[in-house]
Amino acid sequence: MWRTMLITLLGLASVPAWSAENRCSPNSKDMFTFIWVPKTAAEPNVGSIRIADRAGRTVQVLDNQTYYYGDSETAGDNMDTRDFNNDGCGDLVFASEIAGIGNTSNTAFLYEPARGRFVAHESLSGIMGLDIDPRDKRCVTGFGKGGAADIHAERYCWSKGRLVVTQEYSVSPQVDAEGNPTCYLHTTTTYRHGQKKTRTKCTKDL
Repeated sequence: MWRTMLITLLGLASVPAWSAENRCSPNSKDMFTFIWVPKTAAEPNVGSIRIADRAGRTVQVLDNQTYYYGDSETAGDNMDTRDFNNDGCGDLVFASEIAGIGNTSNTAFLYEPARGRFVAHESLSGIMGLDIDPRDKRCVTGFGKGGAADIHAERYCWSKGRLVVTQEYSVSPQVDAEGNPTCYLHTTTTYRHGQKKTRTKCTKDL
């Protein structure tokens, strides 16, 4: 529920790449099959992702990856293959770690049709709780928690091939000198045309 509310507020192996007319789809599972290959049975969450085309040919291997769902029988189904940079081509995002509190760390690869390859993207991989903004496909969102009432979200949009932060939102509990709860501080920061604007509001309810 909080994630929905906040959004409202707001390695490669040398296998030959598949390059048949450099085609792509908004969901890369329409063009490729992603197969998780554990390094060992004792370490099912560490391994590689084999990418095969529709003919079953291996076109790329992403080595030395950590995949939270690597020990799942449906490991491939838990990979997100939507278009994360709004270029019309599906990409590859998968959970590398999920903390006990629910924070999800991801690894992101963007598909480059000119090269016919999935390429690691450091900035996207650094966004906790990465998702596509449902209001604007040119943007992505992040979400994380430091506690039940300590929440942070952000929104980034693509500009000239780069991710630019456009909004940040946080909620944090406030206490008085004796440590008694006083309110929940809501902070919204927007970035536009090189200007930063911050608004705060303290409420009794979360």
